[in-house]
Amino acid sequence: MDVMLGGGIPVKNQVVLAGGPGTGKTLIAFEYLYNGAKNGEVGMFFSFNEDTEIFLSNVKDSLSGFTDINKLIEDKTLIIYGYEETKTFMQKGTESANYAFTSMISQLQSRMDDYHASRVAIDSLSYLRLYTKDLFEYRNLSTSLLTILNRQNVTSILTSEYDESTPLQYQQEFFIYDGFMLLCRDAQNRVYGSRFEIKKMRGTKHDLGSVSYELSSNGATIFSAEF
Repeated sequence: MDVMLGGGIPVKNQVVLAGGPGTGKTLIAFEYLYNGAKNGEVGMFFSFNEDTEIFLSNVKDSLSGFTDINKLIEDKTLIIYGYEETKTFMQKGTESANYAFTSMISQLQSRMDDYHASRVAIDSLSYLRLYTKDLFEYRNLSTSLLTILNRQNVTSILTSEYDESTPLQYQQEFFIYDGFMLLCRDAQNRVYGSRFEIKKMRGTKHDLGSVSYELSSNGATIFSAEF
């Protein structure tokens, strides 16, 4: 990925990683934080889908080569907020999506301040979209989230389900965020069925091609050339 991006995701970019179920969005977002934590950068993972215990169990099973996850958590360079905590970020007892979303953003900002995070992953935007009544509201609230992430001077990956029925140029995330990376399954390619593309990345020249990738116990491998 770093080769395709000309050195990696630009610092302070907020990037969407989109794809269908089972394409590896969550694992790749976690690996991004893990690699930063190994270099002393504090990374925070906010899951709106799974409790912390289940999330870590799944990650450790899938990325068994990452043997020092517990140590990084103990050292507080890798911070995990599972659904049992993130669900409390959304204020209950109100029908206002704007109010609930604003409450969530405030809670995220507070946690990032507490740990002086430099890398953040949010899993996923698709869950947050459920709190909005229409695309206009979702766009406005997403812009508020983007503003907070920029103010915190973090670099982030935000996962999202990819809606294949809607052309990419009409998907809200494509316009709002600094980068948009896509994971997909290629039914026509029997050897390399998983494809990775960088559709957009501000601040760097990047490869526009579609390349193969695979997930293993040691993380994601993205092939810069076909064999």
